[in-house]
Amino acid sequence: MSTIDQIWETIELPVINTIKIDLMSRFSDQILTSYTRQIEAIVKRYSRHLPYHVADSEIDDLRTISNLELLETLKVWLPSRNADFWPLAKSRIIGAMKDHIRYITKSDPSRFYDWITDAAYLYIAINDRADFQDSIDDGTQLAEAMQVLTPRERSVVIMHTKDDLTFKHIGETFGISESQISRIYKKSIEKIKKRLTPLNRHTR
Repeated sequence: MSTIDQIWETIELPVINTIKIDLMSRFSDQILTSYTRQIEAIVKRYSRHLPYHVADSEIDDLRTISNLELLETLKVWLPSRNADFWPLAKSRIIGAMKDHIRYITKSDPSRFYDWITDAAYLYIAINDRADFQDSIDDGTQLAEAMQVLTPRERSVVIMHTKDDLTFKHIGETFGISESQISRIYKKSIEKIKKRLTPLNRHTR
């Protein structure tokens, strides 16, 4: 290692930190503005995996969290370790959003009650087990998987599993036959199972 390299190794952190402090104190708004498009895209993509009513109520908080995490990432970023700043920031932003959702789930479960209840009944229907509500991570997976269902398919599944309505009763609600409702239900469960299989594989 040359003398110049040794000197730089000694002063790299304080020099870079001084530059970052100056940049953030004077240009934090401009920095955030320059990443607005990327942040908006990542927030919307993540929100699609949440229940609709949760996404609607939390999206502004997720944007704020993402902006703060971007600046926090800048504080710890070292160009010598990560030449490109955004991949590191993106990873940390996703982690911060997940932490936020986990936190509000534990601190205020009522905000997730409808979603967890619906998902729990659907999970029981698929897996014949009643411990779904113990794991929010499974809930996030199931929320994503449930997006493969059409609104009518989802209604049929929830009406049968959660509301304990017969196929005949559901058929009368929709104005179609009992056998048609039975087919919709079975098809919906199969769609969910198919979607969950690659998700479970991916997370292991």
